[in-house]
Amino acid sequence: MIASAGQWKQDILRVYNEINKKLFNAGVKQQKVDFVGNKIIILSVNSRVPVLKVLDTHHASAGREINLVLHEVFKKEIKQAFMDEFQLNIKAVLKDYDVETEYSGTIIILEKDLEQYLNVTLEL
Repeated sequence: MIASAGQWKQDILRVYNEINKKLFNAGVKQQKVDFVGNKIIILSVNSRVPVLKVLDTHHASAGREINLVLHEVFKKEIKQAFMDEFQLNIKAVLKDYDVETEYSGTIIILEKDLEQYLNVTLEL
């Protein structure tokens, strides 16, 4: 069980940032996490990887393909990290990234409501 929603949010953001550093060699600029029912929603602002900026300009289709691969790797990593660290049963991980604004959205869908993982009521 998780002790408090506030601490859990901090731990989630720490893990999320660690995975970004591992995959993209950079942490996020901004990040926020919210709980809704059985979903963990993480919104962040992430700097575009420089080589992907080049591909966006000179070979857009290659950039899109690499984005898809990176999203799949990220989703696999975040799912495993959340299962290991928080003992969550995860149904799905959804991820998207907007190249123009550098906003990223990640939704982690759990098998049961988040309140069942907490010792206390969610602090929303």
